[in-house]
Amino acid sequence: MTRSLLLTVTAALILTSCRHAGQHQAARPAPDTAIAGRLTIEREKYYFKVTVSQPWQNSSGIEQVWYLVPRDSIIPAGISEDHTIRIPVRKMICMSTTHIAMMRALGADSLIAGISGSSLIYDSIVREGLRKGTIRDVGYEGSLNKELVVSLEPDLMMAYGVADPSTGNTSRLSGTGVKVFYNADYLEEHPLSRCEWIRLFGLLTGREEKADSIFRSVSGAYRELAARVREDATSRPKVLLGAPWEDVWYVSPSDSYIGRLIEDAGGHYIYSDMTGPNSVPYSVESVFRRAAEADLWINPGAAESLSEIAAGDPRLASLPLFREGKVWNNRRRVTETGGNDYWESAVVRPDMLLRDLVSIIHPELMPGYDQFYYRMLE
Repeated sequence: MTRSLLLTVTAALILTSCRHAGQHQAARPAPDTAIAGRLTIEREKYYFKVTVSQPWQNSSGIEQVWYLVPRDSIIPAGISEDHTIRIPVRKMICMSTTHIAMMRALGADSLIAGISGSSLIYDSIVREGLRKGTIRDVGYEGSLNKELVVSLEPDLMMAYGVADPSTGNTSRLSGTGVKVFYNADYLEEHPLSRCEWIRLFGLLTGREEKADSIFRSVSGAYRELAARVREDATSRPKVLLGAPWEDVWYVSPSDSYIGRLIEDAGGHYIYSDMTGPNSVPYSVESVFRRAAEADLWINPGAAESLSEIAAGDPRLASLPLFREGKVWNNRRRVTETGGNDYWESAVVRPDMLLRDLVSIIHPELMPGYDQFYYRMLE
């Protein structure tokens, strides 16, 4: 998965896993109300119905439906085998680092048979599996190793779609018997919405109670901190986000994932007046005019230092916040090959991500806090 997309939730009622057809099932209390918009999980008598709405960019009106049926149950009448996933799964291919993070959080990493992009993996256990050959790198969409995928005999390939995948390599796997589930976690706009996709992974792996517990704990901590910031913060420092790429600055809308994080952390995003589903390309000159008024700069691309930013575009070194050294990047947990934990475990721990950002934007609220994903550039 590309670095810009590695980051990524819903789920409605997640109850105990279905048992053999005809057996009695005791209901669990319903979890927190689902807050994400792209994933719906409905509990039927003998299975779960999973619907992913708008599973890739610009896919308005498209839905994909899957039925999760226990291994020891008969597939109910009217449900196609092609759209059925037997649970719990025994082997899965994870095409995004966010999928790996979900599996690791649930203690289900032993079920991972394949991944995509070994150089971008941060998780030490998965990297060790790659070294030993117990986990294989199946490649990317454009260079997917279909023969390897089939030979791994996965119960499921957890993929993602940037555009309509009907003409891509993953779509061609349908004839091989490999079931491809398009995960839309990275398109969710709220940090808790992305995290809530862990409930789907909980169902797939037979760990739904653990998934529900993780989400309750994380969402409770996130909401508590956001409420504290709203109550105690006496200012809203102006925040610049992103960095130019080949003289174009792709500006995230204020209702995006990172825009919402900045708001909940008590910052004022300098493009708070811009909303929409996608980032918008701006000239560097246009962004520069607003950036001159910003107090802080967060997520300046892949920069590891202030000198790297200045070397990329000397104009940026004249910004007041640059001269004052008020620049932070999500590069604290990075492997030698480029694996960045920000694009991995942060999807499951938006509460920790929010703490980092609060400590940057309102350090007076978190004295002595040691950031987990971020570091100040020097």
